Amino acid sequence: MNKKIAVTCDKDNQLTDFASLSHIIIFENNGTAWKIRKRFPFNFSSIKTAQEIRDYTRNLILKLDDCKIIASRSINGLIYNVFDRMRFAIFEIDSLDDNMLDKIITDIYNSLHDVNNNVPVATAPVETTGGIYYLDLIKLQNAHPDISSKKALRAFIDNSPFIRLDLVCSHIPAWLKSPEYEKKLDITTRNSGSSLLVSISKKCLD
Repeated sequence: MNKKIAVTCDKDNQLTDFASLSHIIIFENNGTAWKIRKRFPFNFSSIKTAQEIRDYTRNLILKLDDCKIIASRSINGLIYNVFDRMRFAIFEIDSLDDNMLDKIITDIYNSLHDVNNNVPVATAPVETTGGIYYLDLIKLQNAHPDISSKKALRAFIDNSPFIRLDLVCSHIPAWLKSPEYEKKLDITTRNSGSSLLVSISKKCLD
């Protein structure tokens, strides 16, 4: 497996998001340690329109050569969508060190191992205990790229009387942040390595 990871960094070589991006560092594992393979400046500071964001993201992807893993403190919206369509493995992380880079590769390996060994991957939330449901969106979308988060979750959230829905994902799906859902859902998050654990419950409406 190709062990190259592109990371968004600021001018001080610290992990950052795309809003504060100064340059990209591509790390490569040579079998014994992580080394910097490539570093180049890149930022979105002057970009305004949706089309410009798409074009700049595609231009960035060309500069990544054969690296197909992107890691950032935060990646969502149009930038996420472009990377997703180009079949990148996308990770939101809260720290940058060798252990985190190892964790990303392990997560990808485990996902591929499950898919290749025909381990069933749930395509909708599964009840783990009374009223508590769980779905690993990262595994789902690795195994079934055609199933979007909205396709997997919207009908369940709209129609099922759940107490709590726990998700493993790389970011909160943008559609869950819309006014339609913000007024009826409570959403909490916490980081778990390179993944995000999201808990969703329904608000008590008067």
